[in-house]
Amino acid sequence: MSDAAGIETDADVQQEVPLRRNEGFRMLWIGQLLSDTGSGIGLLAYPLLILALTHSAVLAGVVGTSRAITLLCLQLPAGALSDRFDRRLTMIICDIMRAVLLALLGILIVTHLASWPVVLVVCLIEGGAGAIFNPAAAAALPGIVPDRQLEQASAATEARTYAAALAGPALGGALFGLGQAVPFLANAVSYVVSFGTVNRIRGQFRPENAAERKALWREVADGLQVVWQVPILRAVAITAPLMNFAFTGVIFTVTLALRHHGTSTAVIGLVQATIAAGGLLGAIVAPRLQGRMRLGALATTITLAGALLFGAAAPLLPSPLVAAPIAIALLLAPAVNAALFAVTLRSAPAEMRGRVINTVVMATTALAALAPLTAGLLVQHVSGAWAVGAFAATAAAAAVLCLILPGLRHAA
Repeated sequence: MSDAAGIETDADVQQEVPLRRNEGFRMLWIGQLLSDTGSGIGLLAYPLLILALTHSAVLAGVVGTSRAITLLCLQLPAGALSDRFDRRLTMIICDIMRAVLLALLGILIVTHLASWPVVLVVCLIEGGAGAIFNPAAAAALPGIVPDRQLEQASAATEARTYAAALAGPALGGALFGLGQAVPFLANAVSYVVSFGTVNRIRGQFRPENAAERKALWREVADGLQVVWQVPILRAVAITAPLMNFAFTGVIFTVTLALRHHGTSTAVIGLVQATIAAGGLLGAIVAPRLQGRMRLGALATTITLAGALLFGAAAPLLPSPLVAAPIAIALLLAPAVNAALFAVTLRSAPAEMRGRVINTVVMATTALAALAPLTAGLLVQHVSGAWAVGAFAATAAAAAVLCLILPGLRHAA
């Protein structure tokens, strides 16, 4: 692993090949694409199923927030666990667990035995498995690609994430229209195929010194200390929660508000896919921005743009045209995320990658755990337009922090 000064890793001494010819990266990328697509299907299908079972936007928000809080609570221990065990085997176990769980949920729906508490339990366990899968996959990346390709690999990962976010909701809405169980069964299949691709990755993915570990809570504390000591990571941990809260809240609000006004699930899926298309286009452009815009400038620009564009989106509800300004707001997100991911990997010792990655993820997504519940309350008791306006104000606060925090102002 290289640090911020550019010390080379073991992967650098390997023969460099283009990412498209790197077998391990291809298998990891495909496996995560399928997993992320399945998760995208679920993110739309879960609230739609809760609405179908209970007719309550607030309860749909409660389930979404409960999942987010569960993921938040698991972030730090999951990162530490990914530094203890073979990362490839961890991913395989998580895929198997999620596939079996969702297949069972599909059966319960078909047999009319599903209730909202059952859906909640499945949603939480599936999300928890994802919380363990993700740091294992991220921490395995430097063992698959050389250090000099980390930004390129991160940009490709962002493209995969947004491609899945584009396909997932569209599939989720269309499949839900075919039957309430269909999206969950399709999600189970995606995890089965992901298991097959991850199983083909070859290499050594067991962390060094895995047997010489401290107590889990001490390892978690070590990860927190590393993040706090790096100025750019510390600044991101302060500002990114507000922006993630805003983005999560706006996207969740769109689903609830459109459904509240009688929009079909297929149209809602297309709206969410259109929003994700903005991120996918941004992922295509991201490699061209690398080296041309500082991370601090990128972060400031995306927060300012988010505040303005969310404000423009608010009066468009309940029209599907609301997708356009939100999609534009996502254009810079992949470049920001790719740069941050590379900085995080380079700042972490090899044996601490999982902890540091998940510490950053936990810090930046903590506030977003409240976004679904906030959106549900505002949609049900005020309006979707007011909800989007409130999230626009949150993005404006993040923009102010980006301008005043030295960790971002001086970031390279």
